[in-house]
Amino acid sequence: MEKAAISVQIYNEIYVLHTSAPQTKVLQIAQSVDERMKRLAADKKINNREKLAVWTALDLAAELDELQERYNKLLAAVRER
Repeated sequence: MEKAAISVQIYNEIYVLHTSAPQTKVLQIAQSVDERMKRLAADKKINNREKLAVWTALDLAAELDELQERYNKLLAAVRER
C-alpha cells in the first residue's frame, strides 16, 4: 500500500507523517495524543515539552499494559470453556 503524507497538530506543533494508515485513523490518534498531552501538562504542571512527551508515552504504555492484561484474562477464560 502506498504511503501518504498526513499533517497533524500535536501540542501546538505540526508533524507530517508518512503512513499507509487511513487518514481518519491517523487524525483520530493524533487528536487523542494531543488531548492527553494537554491534560497531563495541566495535571502534572509540566512545561518542558520533552518531559511531557515522556510522561505521555509512559501514560499510554501503562494503559496498553492494562489492556493487554485484561485481554489475556479474557482470552484465558474463553479458552477454558
